[in-house]
Amino acid sequence: MSQYAIYEVNKLVKSLSSPSVDKSSIVRYLCALFAELAYYHIPQWEIDGNKRAKLIPCETYQTLVMHGQSIDLNTRFLELDLPKGFAVANRGVVAVGLVLNRLSFIGFRGTQFLFDWRVNLCSKLVPIDASSTVSSRFHSGFAKEAARISELILDAIRALNLGDVNHIYLTGHSLGGAVAAISKNFLKIGSTSVCILGTPRYANSSVYKSISFGQLTHVRRSGDIVPTVPPKFFGYADHPNELRTNGKKYTDPSLYSSSFGGFVRWVQFLLGRFQPHKIEAYRNELGGTAGAQGAKAPLVPVKKLTTTDIEPAIA
Repeated sequence: MSQYAIYEVNKLVKSLSSPSVDKSSIVRYLCALFAELAYYHIPQWEIDGNKRAKLIPCETYQTLVMHGQSIDLNTRFLELDLPKGFAVANRGVVAVGLVLNRLSFIGFRGTQFLFDWRVNLCSKLVPIDASSTVSSRFHSGFAKEAARISELILDAIRALNLGDVNHIYLTGHSLGGAVAAISKNFLKIGSTSVCILGTPRYANSSVYKSISFGQLTHVRRSGDIVPTVPPKFFGYADHPNELRTNGKKYTDPSLYSSSFGGFVRWVQFLLGRFQPHKIEAYRNELGGTAGAQGAKAPLVPVKKLTTTDIEPAIA
């Protein structure tokens, strides 16, 4: 077993025989790993608002923030034995990217300030640009954040001159997954797939019929309530390509199909203290399916990361 999951990344990437998200359990695990890595880039302004830390569905993030530990991953990639990458952030979204064996992984997460469910549940569906069909609409808040963070990502890629990349994976967990999916419309930088985890609904059904929006996979745990919001009666639709963490097609358990299924799901979710939604649960299970040695290991050596010589985060 690897002491830290991050140390197995290079080996896993080199073992890939196919870039397909649907066909490769290793790809899905790597996407979960990079989605989790995004939670480890913690700007100082999130530390200053630590009362909202419990809103973020990552246990290590919550611990670090409550102990006042800001982290700039731009200064830490070499310590993790990884090639140079980038970490960018604005008030709503953090994105972390690396290139490994000519494959690029970009993980997204929402910051504390994006996790306002009162707003997220009531946001309108809107077209994202003039080229969109009239019927294709996205969550207005997530679309706005996707446009903003995509500009920072493109600037970072140009600045780093990352070289030839055969394929790009956009990934994210929870609200970050929604932003990652929509960002595909703005990051037109090569052959791209999207693998998102435990993500809320972010578009109507017309979006998924678009050829340009293909190659998206949503990994979903049955006990996770987040993929069931916002409500469908607002015009939102489930992603048509949903998989369980074991790689099989997702279908709702019969327990949730009854008249009181929604109520039962919410009660179980709340009693479980949101554990079904945590990024660690997704990565652990996906890693087990992929046969990763570090599936149950901590992601990174946190003590090595939490040093005091932190550079200012990108605002």
